[in-house]
Amino acid sequence: MGKIQVLGGFGLLGKEFAKLDKSLVFSGKSEIDITNYLKVSSCLSYSKPSTVILCAAVLDNGKKEEIIKTNIQGTANVALACMNQGIRLVYISTDYVYPSTFGNYKESDPLLPTNDYAWSKLGGECSVRMVPNHLIIRTSFGASDFFYSHAFNNKWTSKDYVDVIAPMILEASKSDLTGIINIGTEKKSMLDYARKRNPDITGKPLTDNSSPRDSSLNLSKWKSFHKSIHPAGSADMEN
Repeated sequence: MGKIQVLGGFGLLGKEFAKLDKSLVFSGKSEIDITNYLKVSSCLSYSKPSTVILCAAVLDNGKKEEIIKTNIQGTANVALACMNQGIRLVYISTDYVYPSTFGNYKESDPLLPTNDYAWSKLGGECSVRMVPNHLIIRTSFGASDFFYSHAFNNKWTSKDYVDVIAPMILEASKSDLTGIINIGTEKKSMLDYARKRNPDITGKPLTDNSSPRDSSLNLSKWKSFHKSIHPAGSADMEN
């Protein structure tokens, strides 16, 4: 396997990757400003990775200009450079590109992003799809601890902690998978998710439409891939 370069490599996911594989090359904004195509193209031409994992993104829905420049235009710049240089591109998208109303979303289900960040990630997906060897990963993860005092008991997700999700993303990135894949763990309430790391968290109901109700993912494609790679351990995967 050739060199893997992680763009946005010093964020939450990139830091977890660093614990898993010391051979990865990590680049932040100071190394590669993805909003500048010429710099992206030049840097990738110099480093010559066989695979790029694109983690760089602006998460704050209030920063609309930055979201457009980084998540949409920046992703398009990386996609174009990878396409021109024959580089595999793995793009970290979000479960929030789905409508998030009834859950159990398959990769082929209709899309309706729930906020500006999710719309921008879908915009990024559009350009990534132009790269012949691409993988779009729709997922959700949080820090390794749950720091809040309460969690919703009627909001459903396939989200998990970054130390759980990162190895899955890295395995998929190193594989020959292409197209779109959901990655996550079993459907759970946000309260159940929180109590995995903090059993004393208090539950409360979500009473308005300020947050999506059910963004849980259908993981059949991921489970099938995992079973093909780890047949002995596939029975241990959660439903």
